Amino acid sequence: MKITEFKVDQTVYVMGDGQGQKNRFQTHEVKVIKIGRKYVTISGAWGDQFKETPESRPYLIEHTEVGMHRLLFPSSEAVHDYVEREELKTWVREAAGWSKIDRYSLDQLRAVKKILEAGA
Repeated sequence: MKITEFKVDQTVYVMGDGQGQKNRFQTHEVKVIKIGRKYVTISGAWGDQFKETPESRPYLIEHTEVGMHRLLFPSSEAVHDYVEREELKTWVREAAGWSKIDRYSLDQLRAVKKILEAGA
């Protein structure tokens, strides 16, 4: 996500509470009040700033020295897609865990390999 994809007065969504993992998917609506060269500034008491991530991600990350970084999304659909992706990643990790891997047949494992290699 690039800073240039945001606009002043755009409704955006901040995810997380900046405190910990318990409320990491908690989301609320805010407005973009300023767009600079390095940061997008949102409405609120502190004028929080968000910057681009080093990798191409579907969000901006909070510029802060303290606490957990919150995430800034351009739309509610982007929030939904992110949450779904994170939940699916957790499900795949658990389904493919060492304690469960032996329950899959050779055909199932081949099918998974084919699907995963097609995306690479």
